[in-house]
Order: sequence, then C-alpha cells, then structure tokens
Amino acid sequence: MSHRSEDLSILAEKLQTFLTASGWVEGRQAKGLRFFYPPAALGIEGKYSIALPDDSSKPGVDTLLHAAADSLLDLYGYSRFGEMVESAASNADSSPARISTRFVDSSTRWGAMPLLAFGEFLNHMGAGLYESAKFKLGGDNNSNRVTANTFANECLLLQTKVGSFIASIEVPRTTLRQADLFGHEAIDSNKVCSSLFSAIEFLNARVLNDTESLYTEESLADAISLFDVELLEALSKMILGPGMDTIEFSLETGASTRTSSTGWITEDKITRLKDYVAFIKKHFRGEDNITVTGSIVELRSRDPEGNRNYIRVVTDFQGERTFISAILTNEQYQRAVDAHRTKRSVTIRGNGMRLKTQIRITNVADFTV
Repeated sequence: MSHRSEDLSILAEKLQTFLTASGWVEGRQAKGLRFFYPPAALGIEGKYSIALPDDSSKPGVDTLLHAAADSLLDLYGYSRFGEMVESAASNADSSPARISTRFVDSSTRWGAMPLLAFGEFLNHMGAGLYESAKFKLGGDNNSNRVTANTFANECLLLQTKVGSFIASIEVPRTTLRQADLFGHEAIDSNKVCSSLFSAIEFLNARVLNDTESLYTEESLADAISLFDVELLEALSKMILGPGMDTIEFSLETGASTRTSSTGWITEDKITRLKDYVAFIKKHFRGEDNITVTGSIVELRSRDPEGNRNYIRVVTDFQGERTFISAILTNEQYQRAVDAHRTKRSVTIRGNGMRLKTQIRITNVADFTV
C-alpha cells in the first residue's frame, strides 16, 4: 500500500469513528459506498447522508473523503479535523480511557522488556499525561499544577500482555475543571487523553514518518495548538528514551479506538525529531499581556451554547506578519462577526504562547472593535 493510500485509509477510519460516536446510522450500501444518516438532534431537514468508500485505494476516493470531512466540519462548526475527532472521542461515554503501547524490538520478542527501558518510558509517559493536563487547563500556574498532578497520580498501570511487550495505562474518567462564566470550557480526563494522543499522532505522522517541511505556516499552527515545550520534550523522550525499534500506540475511549505508530525508528528519524524539538525550544515562548490589532481571517462558532468561538487574526507583530488565534465568548464573537462584516480591525489583549509567526492567546483579557 502506498503512503498516500495509507493516509486515505486512516482518514476514512477516523471519519467512520466520528460518525459512529456522534450517533450517525449506517444505512444502504451501493457501488462500493456506505451511506451514513444523521441523528435527529442535528435538525437536518430532508434527505442527507455522508458516503464513505469500502476501498480507500480506489481512484477518486481522496476527493470523496475530503468532501465528507469538510461537510462535517461545517455541520459541527469545528475549524480543524483533528479537533473534531478529538471531541467525539472525549464525549463517547463515561468509561475510563486506555492508552496502550506496544514495543517492538529484539529485546521484547519473548514478552519481556529491559527494566531501564520500561522505566524510561513510564517516566516520560507520566510526564506527558501531567504536561498534557496542564496544557489543556491553560498554562503553568499553581492551581493547574495541583490539578494536573492529581490527574496523573490517578492513572493506573494495568497488567501487561505478552506479545512483543504491551503495556496499558487506565485513565479514570474525571473532571479536571468545570465550565465557568468566563468562557473556560470544561476539561475532563478524556479530553486530556485525546489531546495527548493528537500530539503523539502529529509526532509520528508529521515528524517521524514524513519528509515535508515542518516549518510551514500550517505546520506551525498545528504545533502551537497541540503542545508546549514541556509536553513536546516529555513525548519525544517517551518515544526515543526506551531505545525500541518501533512503538505502536492506541487510545480507547468508549467505543472509539485511535492508533498511531512510530514506524521503524531509524537514525534519520531520531535526528529529525531531535532537530524539531530543538527548533521548538528555540522559538516557542510565552507572551504575557500582549496587545495586537489586526484583520480577521477566520471565524468559527464551535459551540454556540458554550462560549466556544474561534477567531484568527493576521497582524504585524514585532515586524513580522503573524497569525493570532483565540477563543471568544458569545458576546465577543458577535462583535467579531459584525467587525468582519464591516471590514473593521479588532484588538485582542491577553497572555499567550508564540511560535515564530503563530500566537495562541490562552487567556483573553480584553477584546475590542
């Protein structure tokens, strides 16, 4: 199977996982296609369906799959496909999430694993869970550190399975933060695990198993939405520290399962990952109390009832053309829509994280038109 066909197969699998988790019902099959029909809660009138192919390697399938993904993004109001998949996985049910890891190496062939290598993995997986929780909560302050530490301590290492060497970590379903009147979303353990796994997927697919540039505007925007320096370091050490030939990850949340693999970890892959971590460490920095004024280039209402409204602004920041992203309250979002309609600039003030020409505002203190 070619790399492109494999990517399309993964996309088709993720689309089906999202549809199933979101209550879509599989109906008729015709001409190599399976048709999924929306739940009544979406309020779609008339006949409507999403078609997925039985065989993702056939010609023309890429257009069909990307059209399906775009349709779902519009229906559910998400700005990125990965975020949509993450949301569906986190809301699947109340059962604990489970992160399984399969280590493939000559030393694990008989169901055993070197003690120091396993200790290296557990140390950085624990750090990854802690840093992921802190990242999703909004940054490094005492309250978030205490909550993230409690969350990581509640995770359980389950009995290992024989076969190469497979270890599973159970993450109890718990709420780390309730939604509040200031626009902060509720954060539960499944959202943390899904966010963590999205970061692992990015490192496996885009850093280890791709040769395309990691420093395009799109890649930088993905990076700043997935991790900070501490989380990236923990995950890179978790991958490289045990010294395995291959590591395969899976995440189970309710009926949904996501998988991701490092592939064969070659010296070139190790160098590419280390170089990427060094680049992020050099350019990723916190920006406190910044004020930016610019033109709106993207608006999306992710959850009209829950103050989850996305804005992206382009501006000149310290002499560079820079993109600013933030989450707005419903009232702020309505003012942003009016400003965009009349082509007026907006001003955002708050604390954020910067990665070269991308800034993610983590705490909007003020929004004016």
